[in-house]
Amino acid sequence: MVATVLGASLVVGTSAFNVDARPDISLQQAAGSAADGVGGTGSAAPTVSADGRYVAYHGPSGSTPETTGVFVHDRDLGEVTELTAVPDGLRAGHTITPVISGDGCSVVVVTEIAFDVFRDDDTGDRWDLYRSRLPHCDGVIGDWELVSTDPDTGLARDDLDPGDRPTISASGTLIAFTHPVDHLFDVEALRAVSVVDLELLITDPLRTQLAAGFPVVAPNTTYTHQGMDQPALSGDGRYLAFRSDATSADAVAGWGTGQVAGGPASPQVFIWDRNEPDPFAAVRLVSKLPDGSPTTAGAGSPVLSRTGAAVAFTSADPVLVPAEFVVCDGACPTQVFHYDRDIDGNGRLDEPDRTALTMLSAVARDDGVLVAGAAPSSQPAISADGHLVAFVTKATNLQLIRAAGGGEATDGDLLVADAASGALRRVTVSNDGVRPALGAHSSPAVSETGRSIVFDTLAASDLLGDSVPGDDVGGRRVVSVSTPPRLSLADADLGTTVVGLESDEWYVAVINEGPSSFNPFLVEVSDSRFRINRDDSTCTAALSVPPGGDCTVLVTFVPTTPGVVSAELTVAEGGFGAVSVTSTISGRGGEPALLADPAGADLGSAVVGAPSAEFLVDIENIGIAPTTVADVRIGGAHVDDFAVTTNNCADRALNPRATCSIGITFTPTADSRRTALVDVATAAGQFTSIVLAGDGQFVPEVLFFTEEVDAGGELLAVGTGYPPNTEVTVTFGDGPGESVTGVTDELGNVSVELLIPPDERGGQRSIVVQADDGNIAAADVAVVEQDQTMIGMPGFGLG
Repeated sequence: MVATVLGASLVVGTSAFNVDARPDISLQQAAGSAADGVGGTGSAAPTVSADGRYVAYHGPSGSTPETTGVFVHDRDLGEVTELTAVPDGLRAGHTITPVISGDGCSVVVVTEIAFDVFRDDDTGDRWDLYRSRLPHCDGVIGDWELVSTDPDTGLARDDLDPGDRPTISASGTLIAFTHPVDHLFDVEALRAVSVVDLELLITDPLRTQLAAGFPVVAPNTTYTHQGMDQPALSGDGRYLAFRSDATSADAVAGWGTGQVAGGPASPQVFIWDRNEPDPFAAVRLVSKLPDGSPTTAGAGSPVLSRTGAAVAFTSADPVLVPAEFVVCDGACPTQVFHYDRDIDGNGRLDEPDRTALTMLSAVARDDGVLVAGAAPSSQPAISADGHLVAFVTKATNLQLIRAAGGGEATDGDLLVADAASGALRRVTVSNDGVRPALGAHSSPAVSETGRSIVFDTLAASDLLGDSVPGDDVGGRRVVSVSTPPRLSLADADLGTTVVGLESDEWYVAVINEGPSSFNPFLVEVSDSRFRINRDDSTCTAALSVPPGGDCTVLVTFVPTTPGVVSAELTVAEGGFGAVSVTSTISGRGGEPALLADPAGADLGSAVVGAPSAEFLVDIENIGIAPTTVADVRIGGAHVDDFAVTTNNCADRALNPRATCSIGITFTPTADSRRTALVDVATAAGQFTSIVLAGDGQFVPEVLFFTEEVDAGGELLAVGTGYPPNTEVTVTFGDGPGESVTGVTDELGNVSVELLIPPDERGGQRSIVVQADDGNIAAADVAVVEQDQTMIGMPGFGLG
């Protein structure tokens, strides 16, 4: 429908989500996302390999259904293998909380089963830690190696806390876990963290090491203490993060304090550099206030990136980062934070003034003030490059459309934060692509690129559709959601080059529009006359390209004959779920005559259908004879998005070293990366080229004709700035309610009548208009609540 406004007063709605402050914010599941069931009913606690191919989880055992076993799902082959079937002659037991290594070769589990019959006595409290290599890495199903051994006897410890998950390095050779320390102090429930190097012999005293930062004396404060727990290894195994209520970063660690004498000490997040030879500098405090002191409210749940340069953790301390909190009644809700230890990317961590702490579970208001999540956020999981963090939240103010709450105490909505931009994206959108799934998700884990996110949920049927095989009786289930990145690589024309000589070096850039990272592995060109500078091209440097980032390919052209040569340039990942991008590069053998300055430009962002400012390019005659510009032609991937709007080169003679100019305007036709190639040619066919790019975006807005509406009445919602000819859904964003759909016209406008139920909650309410492709906007309107005693009488549709 077309919204025509004649002599009416429009109320323009505003949103608490500041698009200017967070330009990359996305409030809907990204296009191309796919949800898949991984585990059957009762499966939970998933973990995923770096490439996203292998998912390990626990669930009802197939061999002894009354117990819990561990399974591995190969997402490439669709095969599920139980790893923990009870061997003949052994007592059955539970095996839980698996963790898979980044290379997908090793799984570590906490189990009651005595898989090592020589060193595990299978009596009493018998939770121990075992590791197994998987068959695709030359391992054997059922071949388990005991990890949790007593450092004095080499026998099984039998005393692990099954509720505290172990951690494993990407290679699977380093494992850290939590255990009691009653052999050191006669203090019940005091715990420590140890790291086991499986490449060392069981008899080597360095095989098992107590994490640095543990006090050498028993607790001696007026607070209760638990010690260390929640270990997290970096992918390379160098760094170990952990939670501790000791002053673990002090030169001589002591015991920390709390908020109330006699109550618990406040635990903090620390990180230990296992390669640091100076024991007094090996442990650093992560959860620190701006003045460097520990948080008052404490912190926990640390996770580390591959190199340990990024740490995500949780804390309820309201002064860690300047933000506006809801009224904290006794304690503030926990938030998720991101600590960047290397903001300049020089590889040197923790340099003074080169670290940054940001709150991820927050949104920016129109005035730039950061507003924290209104309810607890927890369970962070981080991508290998540290740019993406998934977390569970019960906060209802982080997305325009609220997810209905449900499930268990640790369940909630599942979001992914981009640490660089602050953008928040909902992972768990229902199967219809619009409505949020029930907020009953937990235990997220992310692949290396953040492309695959696995979690357990009570809302599998909501995510996967009404018919979920193996989910006939409900219950928890492991689900994966995969979201590949959108990549762009512009076509390039290297112009005219003398036959037999090498051209100047050009570069083309692979732009990652997100929402996940891109790990280029292969760069190749289909014709050897184009040469790639692999030493200086960043796409060949084995570096991750985060959302919003880019990598470059440097290329030259050596023509062997006169004439035009074209080839395909491909930049691709390797392995499971790999993505790639391809463009055309070309050049001409001959005598060069023209040179464009600049030879390329990014024209920035523009609203779809609205022209940008004109961009001017100088064209110079670099030959030794006069020439004439005979043709200016636009080609490439998005010809209709760019136009030559000024041309004072047309049919003009250019003497040597003389210049003329052309002007180009960018008017995007879609909300994505747009590229084009402008060729400027002489009558003899010599040419030079300009590579152009820009980003199109829609800026939707919701408008009302009134500031308030009665419950039981109708509200005309007008949407502008949406994609044309696209279905939109109109709904209350701050609570349950019926949805109404409409279709935008060719200009991207739509108007929809929304019936307000008679019993609708009153007050300032948020109305959301969302397009199928994710473009979304919201506005507030006051709903005047009706007298409930009148509902059901004639006139209210019920009598």
